Amino acid sequence: MRRKTKIIATLGPAVDSLDGVRTLIEAGLNVARFNFSHGTAEDHARRHEWVRTAASEARVSVATMQDIQGPKIRVGTFPTGSVTLEQGAEVMLEPGEGEGNGSTICIAYLESVDLRPGSAVLLADGMIRLEVLSAAGGEVRTRVVGGGELLDHKGAAFPGSDTAVPVITKKDVEDLAIGREIGFDLIAASFVSSGEDIREIRKHVRYTPIIAKIESESGYHNLEDILTEADGAMVARGDLGVELSLESVPRAQKEILEQTNRAGKITITATEMLESMITNPRPTRAEVTDVYRSVLDGTDAVMLSAETAIGAYPSEAVRTMDVISREAEQSPEFVSAPYAAMLHDPSPYASAVAQATVETANRLEVDAIVAFTETGTTARLLSKHRPRADVYAFTPHEATYRLMALFGCITPLHTPAHRSTDEMLSFAEEYLLEHGIVRTGDTTVMIAGIPPNLQASTNLMKVHRVGSATGGVPKH
Repeated sequence: MRRKTKIIATLGPAVDSLDGVRTLIEAGLNVARFNFSHGTAEDHARRHEWVRTAASEARVSVATMQDIQGPKIRVGTFPTGSVTLEQGAEVMLEPGEGEGNGSTICIAYLESVDLRPGSAVLLADGMIRLEVLSAAGGEVRTRVVGGGELLDHKGAAFPGSDTAVPVITKKDVEDLAIGREIGFDLIAASFVSSGEDIREIRKHVRYTPIIAKIESESGYHNLEDILTEADGAMVARGDLGVELSLESVPRAQKEILEQTNRAGKITITATEMLESMITNPRPTRAEVTDVYRSVLDGTDAVMLSAETAIGAYPSEAVRTMDVISREAEQSPEFVSAPYAAMLHDPSPYASAVAQATVETANRLEVDAIVAFTETGTTARLLSKHRPRADVYAFTPHEATYRLMALFGCITPLHTPAHRSTDEMLSFAEEYLLEHGIVRTGDTTVMIAGIPPNLQASTNLMKVHRVGSATGGVPKH
């Protein structure tokens, strides 16, 4: 059986050659992430071309995802590069990115945060905690309740406070223009807190699918609204773990994945999955368990960040993800998808046919489901039902072929356009036989929208006996 969980890996200095990209694809890469918080346009364009070349050579579908930076709420600078905040000391916060000292700290976008007495301010990934004493006239007086060393440009978070920080910055607008020219398949948007945020980003990207990174308390609580506009959600556990209590992050992850799956959208789990592999060739047992549980929680994809961008063992990290995911997929829990019977998809007929296809394939214990899709919707809906069988999704469209690389349980295949349903089904049968996926006499279940080539809603399910002119279930 093919691995059903998809692997996203971030490209960076650790994988800075065509051969390096080839090695990642051989190890199991499905989606290449480009982090626009780092690197130049030339860096990203060069690596993107490598992905396209290596994927074409390997004859596999590999999607590319542009991850835009978003509004980074950070402290400014200090004369010596850092300052030590002593517990109990009073510190003034001022808006901007200027230079501070031991008694004053500048924070970008501070004017957009509704801080009140008692509000919490977290700095340096939550390692330093301030309590607001007063807020007036653009200045915020705080007391240090958890001290430590604060370095230049470290992050700031305001759990429980309302913010009006713009979701897309001038840099993001420029980066999205670069992304359109390069030709990314997906966009990951940072610090999304509402459906309106996605609509704002959509003005700059039009039809490119957008994944909302859920990394704030507001994004977590407004997920339903976000999913009305976004094409999927990423559990970005780094910043989310700062805004929420650490012990609540596993529950939040499970809820985000379940709600997003129920909406029929793409799910990604990210941040510190194999963090120790940045410097070590083997992960910790806790990290293995984390990846394993994320697969069982229902994620379509697991993501590597620094492990492959700057780590010493990028291909080993991808291979480790591969073997952990395969092991998790052997669990009876993996095929249990309690949300699947209630998918809230705009295409109820397509969703019903997809559900019937998976239930039929499971009952007949077939090894292969064949799907034909123009936009990828059929494949996406099938993936949400966690089929036991491998799903081979044929499309004549290059963009759809690449996009489906991110869909859990789906193997994308490129096919020429077909003039009739019979021609379409015949092509699929020949392909499966030629590649040893099925044998004459085996049973497959096929799903499609007919007539072909018209983006018709999924409306056909056929139980097909391979090698039979009329199909049907073989007699025993």
